[in-house]
Amino acid sequence: MRPITGLILGAALVLTACQGETKVEADEPVTSIVSTSSPNKSTYDQPNVIIMMADDLGWADLGFRGSDIQTPNIDRLASEGMHLERFYSMPICTPTRSALMTARDPMKLGTAYAGFQPWHNGGVSPEEHFMPESFKAAGYQTAIIGKWHLGRLTEPLVPKSRGFDHFVGHLNTQIDYFDYTVAHGYDLQENGVSIQREGIYATDMHGQEAVRYLKDIRNPDKPFFLYVPFLAPHSPMQAPKELERKYPDRKNLPFPRRTYAAMVDSMDQAVGAIIEALDHQGLRDNTLVLFFSDNGGMKPFGADNSPLRGGKLETFEGGVRVGAVMRWPAEIPPGTSTDAVISVLDLLPTLATAMKISVNNTKELDGEDRWDAITGIKTERAGDLYFASNTPIFNRYHVSILEQRWKLVQVIDHQSLETQVENYLFDIQIDPNETNNLAADHPEIVSRLAGKIRKWRAQHPINGVRVAIAPHPGWRAPLDYADAVIPMEEIQIDSGNSYVTGMAARVLQQRHGDKGRIKYD
Repeated sequence: MRPITGLILGAALVLTACQGETKVEADEPVTSIVSTSSPNKSTYDQPNVIIMMADDLGWADLGFRGSDIQTPNIDRLASEGMHLERFYSMPICTPTRSALMTARDPMKLGTAYAGFQPWHNGGVSPEEHFMPESFKAAGYQTAIIGKWHLGRLTEPLVPKSRGFDHFVGHLNTQIDYFDYTVAHGYDLQENGVSIQREGIYATDMHGQEAVRYLKDIRNPDKPFFLYVPFLAPHSPMQAPKELERKYPDRKNLPFPRRTYAAMVDSMDQAVGAIIEALDHQGLRDNTLVLFFSDNGGMKPFGADNSPLRGGKLETFEGGVRVGAVMRWPAEIPPGTSTDAVISVLDLLPTLATAMKISVNNTKELDGEDRWDAITGIKTERAGDLYFASNTPIFNRYHVSILEQRWKLVQVIDHQSLETQVENYLFDIQIDPNETNNLAADHPEIVSRLAGKIRKWRAQHPINGVRVAIAPHPGWRAPLDYADAVIPMEEIQIDSGNSYVTGMAARVLQQRHGDKGRIKYD
């Protein structure tokens, strides 16, 4: 096995990750790999789906919103399709990804509060049904290129066990963009086998691999579902020098704004390569392309969420309301927009309706079918939306509820001898930027919404993932994360929860009250 080098996660990484200027240059830009051969018309009638997801992209950091960052390809998707002006993700990575894949509330999954780290053993339960499984059952071929972040230790938790036929990417987060390490372990694989791409900038590699899938790997006689969750512009803050030179007016102190701009620029080039390959194969009209961010951006890393309040890790609008565009020329008129509330939770039932396929869940979905709202029938989302974050500060929580007109944000800080709660109440319809806190004027509304939040949080498995920005002192990373996945035949099939049944479990649950669930789901 090859020797591994990398960066240590935790507080030290947050500081050192901003020093991306010391990294090596990237290879040729991703846009150079698109073939100029004649286009091929598809031989099937079902529409294709491509979901591309940015990681920590600020609300104001796209060209069509007035940013100085050059994003012509994402801007093109917006002009040729629809802006989803009130699209909501979760405030951090793993909750958004688990909501996207399952249409189930991350609070129930035990993934609401924090992202999985390399030193975590868990993942989204194998009992949950994933989006690509529904597409696969409907005859689609499925692929993921990029960041997984939903479990890595055992075979049932990785993409090839969750409905994806093809996987090139990373099981973890916070990957070094040039040497593909995290916490000293190497993390780049293709279908369970470690592959070498050192020196190629990660975002370029993601674009190249997505294009390779479209050109050379997929079966041209079958529809496809392609999911491309980019690393960019998540830390560590690293970018090719030539892209940083495009933004001389941006400074890297006190925030790495120049590096951040280059990272977004690179991601846009990868988006361009993917849509160019798609269009060149004659698949433009028959493919739904969705682009959005997994959460808001982080100002300390150079992002801009203005005029929204807050950012990543917070449940103000800047942390959860994200840029989103959808293009499907066969169904969606160009240059349109909708201000309908649509959540990442809603994407599985919504896309299933659009593609005319069945959702094969056996558990109750929390997402709603919002296709009517996208296609022009003005409808309100029926259910409330909830958001939570317990990172990066241990025992400090950001939680919120969006109930039509009203939004309550609570910052709950559990200290050694007391708990402090800050309440922020907004009339989100007239104050979308959350500038006027109405909590003191409407204590009865605060109390009612706080009760809803409390009931919602009681669904969290008591041992679900919580903040752990640094590993246990005894933890050590594997040399290679692909090699470290424990195969199916070497693990127990039972979940390990069999001992929390019967009268003892009921008594124990009563003692826990609203602190969370003992037995999963």
